[in-house]
Amino acid sequence: MGRKILAILAGFATGMLVVLLIRTVSWAKYPFPDELDWLNSDHREQYIASLPDAAFILTIASHVLGAFLAGLIAALITRKDKFTIGIIAALIIFTIVLIYNFTHEYPSLYLMVDVLLTAIAGFAGAAFGRQRVV
Repeated sequence: MGRKILAILAGFATGMLVVLLIRTVSWAKYPFPDELDWLNSDHREQYIASLPDAAFILTIASHVLGAFLAGLIAALITRKDKFTIGIIAALIIFTIVLIYNFTHEYPSLYLMVDVLLTAIAGFAGAAFGRQRVV
């Protein structure tokens, strides 16, 4: 049981680290304007509406890679129930992505692509990880 929990935590931590690293690059490239207040929801929505497509692509890439690695790492670490543990770790990342995406007014196309690709990537990471022995 301890190894399964460790696997989930390691997968989650790895996935979140990758998401945060890529998102940091995105925030550095597309910073929030100084004249706007992040705590003001209208200003946040104005900022999101002004972002170019490349910013959304970076965000999608971070979520996809994070979910894939969460599922993969968790499945590689645990000895039993590899696929299930990988799916659980990827599902935690996926849940955070859903909450983040539906908290703000993002474009519909971005939402559909991000949710679909993140779910597929998490599944693929767990499926790929279960076939390997470490």
